[in-house]
Amino acid sequence: MKMANEEVDDTEFFQQDFTTASEWEIFNARLEEIFHEWKLSYGGASMGSPRAAPLGPNQLSLCEWTIAKEKIKFADVELDVVRIKANVNSEEDAVAVGEDVEPGDCQAFVDLLANGNDYCIIDQKAAEGELHPLAQWYGLREFVVIVPVKGSITNESQIRILMSSIHIAVGESGCDVPVFVQVLDKVQNVFLGVCESGSTRLSFDIVHLNVTPPTCRYLSGLLDVFKGKVGVPYMDPVAVSVRFTYSLSKFLSASYVVPKKVPFSPNGDDEDTGDAIISLPFGVAIDPVSELVLHCTWPHVADNVVIDSQTYSDFDPLTAPLWSLRAHFEDTPVCYMSDCIQEFLQVSDSRRAITEYFPELAFGATQNLEGSKALERLTESKIPTLTSVLPGASSSGSKQPDHIKLEGPINDHLLKDMLYYLFPDAQKDALQHEYQMPSPGQAEFDPLKIKSANPDSLVHRLALLLAVCNSYYGGKRAVAQLWAEFSQEMRYRVERCIQIPG
Repeated sequence: MKMANEEVDDTEFFQQDFTTASEWEIFNARLEEIFHEWKLSYGGASMGSPRAAPLGPNQLSLCEWTIAKEKIKFADVELDVVRIKANVNSEEDAVAVGEDVEPGDCQAFVDLLANGNDYCIIDQKAAEGELHPLAQWYGLREFVVIVPVKGSITNESQIRILMSSIHIAVGESGCDVPVFVQVLDKVQNVFLGVCESGSTRLSFDIVHLNVTPPTCRYLSGLLDVFKGKVGVPYMDPVAVSVRFTYSLSKFLSASYVVPKKVPFSPNGDDEDTGDAIISLPFGVAIDPVSELVLHCTWPHVADNVVIDSQTYSDFDPLTAPLWSLRAHFEDTPVCYMSDCIQEFLQVSDSRRAITEYFPELAFGATQNLEGSKALERLTESKIPTLTSVLPGASSSGSKQPDHIKLEGPINDHLLKDMLYYLFPDAQKDALQHEYQMPSPGQAEFDPLKIKSANPDSLVHRLALLLAVCNSYYGGKRAVAQLWAEFSQEMRYRVERCIQIPG
């Protein structure tokens, strides 16, 4: 009785201030604030705003995506709140009020029920992570994903608390955009989500099974699972879309790969000098196609029309109403022409002068020559057979002076063939590499080609030979050697008023 009559000191107990917000409440408030900042509740069902038109085939795979990210912390776990949105909304795509899409419909519900954007193509964007798995599976144009920055969320209690926070934030902010949280190992791509619009709540659940049950390998078993999830007697037929995918990644033959042919090649097998047109090497060293993918699709079929079970199936790929074929290519194929042109374009960035490759062309090297013949000795072609047969070359009556010998990677025989290709009138059979250029009156003026050489002109042939020399006959030193010989021949013709072909 004595203890009961003693006064209790209130200051010793109940020291916690329950008016202070807890970490969980602060997390919920911050999550709701992020949804308001992104204006995810604007244009909701209650606003009566018009909805965008349903997505077309493969539209999500081909469009650009906008990503916004905010960091948020709950307890000792740091999370990323990521908003992912496809840039497909435009004025011409908007559906006015009163048309097929009601203004009160949630955009996510409209996209989920649309049949046009089923089976997005999995192209390079998906391989590089630009196309999110949720966009592939559900066909959503906008959604929010909450992802742990480090590690993963595997504790079931943490998952339930986080989902509760998402439900509260979505309900308080009026967000009608689907919100997901990534759980378990990130490699598994397991997402749990929710979408609310008005009085309707849609839950997104994913079940990850290590072994597929035999009944779920066929459409009949999947329909039983679907009808069981609905929870009410479902009498109308279920509309399904079916796609079979076949992949061919290993080819038995690569016979269509073009072998490399080099102009003026010394090898008899690859020699291309018999043709009147000398072109750049073309073809690939390896097969550029890495995979062929065939899709056999049955779009929007009623389940009471087809049968697919362990004993019998109506899904024969040859009877599929829609076939689509897709090719995946190697990232870095070895292509002869592109390699040749790229290496040649790198020469333009070189800062080395031609005298660094051939010092004998420098001004000081001509001081010991005969005074009156110095310029002729420098500019005379080193190939006697080329200058001796030129029209009017011997009209001067003087003997041709000796020329400084340029020792380069291109041998005399190959260099002579190249110069005959540039100047066919210097050889006895001038028809072998005759220029096939239209007369000035026949060619129509094209302003788009004002900076390009005419086909089969002298500049055109010179560019081909310089590119080939750079790739196959000694690199920049071979280019310098051919350019020096070409310059000397051109100077010789200009000084003597000899016709320049092409």
